[in-house]
Amino acid sequence: MESQVGSCLGILGLEPGLPPGVTEPSGSLYSSATFDCPVISETVEGAWADVVMQGDPALEPAFVAAAGRMVERGAVVISSDCGSAVRHQATVAAAVSVPVVMSSLLLVPALLRQLHPKAKLTVVTADSRVFRDDLLGLSDQAERDRIVIGGIEGGMRE
Repeated sequence: MESQVGSCLGILGLEPGLPPGVTEPSGSLYSSATFDCPVISETVEGAWADVVMQGDPALEPAFVAAAGRMVERGAVVISSDCGSAVRHQATVAAAVSVPVVMSSLLLVPALLRQLHPKAKLTVVTADSRVFRDDLLGLSDQAERDRIVIGGIEGGMRE
């Protein structure tokens, strides 16, 4: 599918990025067939998975720069391929003129409000050993107590 200015989904990607010429299958985050619209991506320089998951604030300018390049290329909404990138949500959203949804973790507070007050919500992450509560967007400890974190340690694509 050919990219059209003003109609693309932009995905901020971690290092090492997609190899040149790789076509992702339908269902992949990077596939236009998954979203029925063109998908463009930008690798965030220096954003290796372990660094992003640890929450390195020095990456913020690289996330902003990559998002800006995607807007210039026609992205009308920006997301990322790593939930931990949600730490940069506010800064990236303030830096570009299109909607930014860095992670499905943004839904956690809303999902909790939709569940029975005693129900729990499970978050599956790449590595639960480095997952930190700041990713959840919750300030109420009672809400945090309703979250169960599970990881797929060792299962990341390299």
